[in-house]
Amino acid sequence: MLSSLAFALVFGTLPADSTVSAEVCSVERPAYASAKDAELAYRDLGPVNGRPVLLIAGTDQQMTQWPASFLAAMQAQGLRPIIYDSRDVGCSTHHTARGPVNWGEVFAALATGRPPNLAYDLETLAADPVAILDQLGITRADLVGVSGGATVAGELAAAQPERVGQLVLVMANSGNPALPMPADPARLAALPPLPAMDAPVETIAAYRAAAWRIMDGPDTLEPSASYPQMAQEATARSWDVDSIGRAGAALLAAGDRRSRFAVIRSPAVVIHGAADPLVSPAAGQEVATAIPQATFVLVPRMGHSLTLPAIEAILQGLSVTTSQGRPN
Repeated sequence: MLSSLAFALVFGTLPADSTVSAEVCSVERPAYASAKDAELAYRDLGPVNGRPVLLIAGTDQQMTQWPASFLAAMQAQGLRPIIYDSRDVGCSTHHTARGPVNWGEVFAALATGRPPNLAYDLETLAADPVAILDQLGITRADLVGVSGGATVAGELAAAQPERVGQLVLVMANSGNPALPMPADPARLAALPPLPAMDAPVETIAAYRAAAWRIMDGPDTLEPSASYPQMAQEATARSWDVDSIGRAGAALLAAGDRRSRFAVIRSPAVVIHGAADPLVSPAAGQEVATAIPQATFVLVPRMGHSLTLPAIEAILQGLSVTTSQGRPN
């Protein structure tokens, strides 16, 4: 079972107001796709004749937080990145009426083998990307899933294999209850005190920046000095703590994923940081072992955040599809 500290970081138990900037979303004017009980904001970055790759972000990561250099490198490789805000994130529908997760009820249901009463489940999250592909008229796409997004991508590849080409999973969790999460409780214990309910944006952003630093390994893609500004921008666009809990509950209720990973038939690359303080590298190795056509890449000095070698491994993993001539 996760510690209360891990829940605070991963599943969003921070005591703060939930806000989404309607003004920002109005200025951005993303495209929208209709899914079950949600409108999903997305961007098709093109080129139209590129091989489509749908990027599925981790819990609370907004589509604006994908590194621009990574997206440009994908396009330079002849790929067509498609990014989106997951439900309950950014400019997509937020399930505000469901309120915060009652973790006591969730754990009680799981302990007795009953499905908990959630705003949505993993299967719903995995069906959402298909709504975007349908909107774009794309029958098949490669997937890149990061952290919680890797769990979503894995479920989509298992449930609708005809829609998935190459599969790249980064910081993936097997869901094996025998593996501790967080992997390094002492490191996560260094988190600063949680912001108060009425904390200003600056305080919340400072907490986010500190959390990102703690999740990092020795190597990072961006200098940590840039985190405060990045956190300010992310917080100004969207901050919905209850939604992080709702998404986290959906992932938690999904349980052990190894048997589900085992039915995936897409060629896959599983990439994990050797210094990941949240998801053990052993969990990533289990994911790769479970998927029949998977290769495991362990990235030295990488924590629970992208690094340049990780991005290079993602691009290399996507290039496998081209070299083997698989149609999309």
